[in-house]
Amino acid sequence: MILFSDFYIAMIVGLLLSLVVMEVFGVSPGGLIVPGYLALVCDTPAIVVLVILVAVIDFVIVKYFLSKCVVLYGRRRFVALVILAILLSLVFDLTFSLVGFTTFEFRGIGIIVPALIANCFYKQGIKLTLGSTIVVTLLTFGVLCLNYYLL
Repeated sequence: MILFSDFYIAMIVGLLLSLVVMEVFGVSPGGLIVPGYLALVCDTPAIVVLVILVAVIDFVIVKYFLSKCVVLYGRRRFVALVILAILLSLVFDLTFSLVGFTTFEFRGIGIIVPALIANCFYKQGIKLTLGSTIVVTLLTFGVLCLNYYLL
């Protein structure tokens, strides 16, 4: 009997590794839950790339265009990032459904995870955020793969 599914293992390991990286290095890997969610879809690199692409587009639109028209800071900025991530995810979902690319996995994480990553771009920059996010995600994915081999 399997007590823990991949989801629970990914979330626990991702949270713990994120916390360690944040405490030791002072760098947020896109937020506490991001590496766990991304590790679940690491076997589909297109989804990971799509999440990062939405996060970058989200950040660029909010920082360089939307913030010129509206005063955005704190919660307002985060809500703008989430709403825009939802709209971008919808556009990608509709576009890919027309060409036959399945984005079912993207529907769940494609809304909040890109917004969390984009929010961290504001705090510590794109390079530092993406670097730490990728490293912690791959470590979490490694633990998931190790779990498969041990069971």
